[in-house]
Amino acid sequence: MHFDELEGCKPFVLKDSWVSPLNFHPEVRSKMHLPDKVLIHDVTLRDGEQMAGVVFTEDEKVFIAQELDRIGVQMIEIGTPAVSEEDQRAFKRLSKMNLKAKKIALARIMEEDVKLAAECGADGLFYETGINPYFVKHVLGLDSKEFINKIIKGAKLAKEFGLFVEFCGWDTFRINNLEWIKTVYTELLKNVEIDQIGISDTFGQAHPFTVNFLVRKMKEWFPSVPLAIHVHNDYGLATATALMAVASGAEAVETSFNCLGERTGNASTEEVIAGLEMILGLETGIDCTELWKISRLIQEISKVHVAPNKPIVGEKIFYSESGIVIDANEKMSKGTGIDYSMFPYNPKFFGRELKYVGGKKSGRAFIKLYLQKKGLKATDAQIEEILMRVKKQSIVLKNHLDDDQIDKIIKLVLE
Repeated sequence: MHFDELEGCKPFVLKDSWVSPLNFHPEVRSKMHLPDKVLIHDVTLRDGEQMAGVVFTEDEKVFIAQELDRIGVQMIEIGTPAVSEEDQRAFKRLSKMNLKAKKIALARIMEEDVKLAAECGADGLFYETGINPYFVKHVLGLDSKEFINKIIKGAKLAKEFGLFVEFCGWDTFRINNLEWIKTVYTELLKNVEIDQIGISDTFGQAHPFTVNFLVRKMKEWFPSVPLAIHVHNDYGLATATALMAVASGAEAVETSFNCLGERTGNASTEEVIAGLEMILGLETGIDCTELWKISRLIQEISKVHVAPNKPIVGEKIFYSESGIVIDANEKMSKGTGIDYSMFPYNPKFFGRELKYVGGKKSGRAFIKLYLQKKGLKATDAQIEEILMRVKKQSIVLKNHLDDDQIDKIIKLVLE
């Protein structure tokens, strides 16, 4: 039997991209507990700024917040009013603008933090503290009852001010006592009707199965309260953790563009959005064609530049030099009508384009395509000569060649 006669052999296309059909296999989906919708809570301007050496000025925060709002980010954490007057002024300026996104302030479990956030015009709080018992005892100097009462008192005040409140108990995953986690949230929710609760893999140490376990527990204990996940990337698991949390029932993800944040940074906004859209098939409501532009803007302002092979936004992720890959992509494209067959996602979905480049790993297919694009003809011997020269020059330069360099080689060979 020929492949084209087999049922189900056609490419599985989602968002105009050929993705893995196994992500949507009934047996796989039956293990997921996907929410109806997922909120992106971008923390670039707060947790991103916690990365050592990163500083956003008042004007930069206002500008970036407007850009995030423009592309559809639903919650934007502007900063911590208690940290600086610049953050306070940024909130006050943004409060006068007609943003669709909620403007979120970080507040510790301190009444003065809550009051200041309200005075500055914040729409809501990322109301947070470490709930690891060792943090509570040795850093805060509180016993369990004092600690829980302090959380409740600040949360009540925030609701009196009419603020949206997410309580996040960070360092959740290093606690060796599920009952303590359950107790903290139970006592809070018993006394205050807050809008959302969050858990945090603050040091990025939880295996995705572990994340599934704790998210499922939280949804079992508190089924009517939306749950957020906050995660750092210390083991390179942040995107996987975020997607597992959502697949397990979490309704919000806290992310940062370009993985900015404390130490290794937060789950990457652009990666999480792409994963939600193309791996889980969820609508985020965010304009994905703008992610690369926002990433580049934040790289320029933060002075922290991503690797050229960074997922979604890396400068060279849609470059291809390999002769085998270019040849396969061209042949697959003709057979399927999908011109990005040898790439994981359609570049156009992210406002990008494919680019074939010449270098050490190039093959005849690249030279033929390049000549065709230029409207030039060459014999097989000339094609071989051009390819040999491209390879040699690439080895000397330790890089792929730009078009001008290839044009010069072609001119020398064809003259």
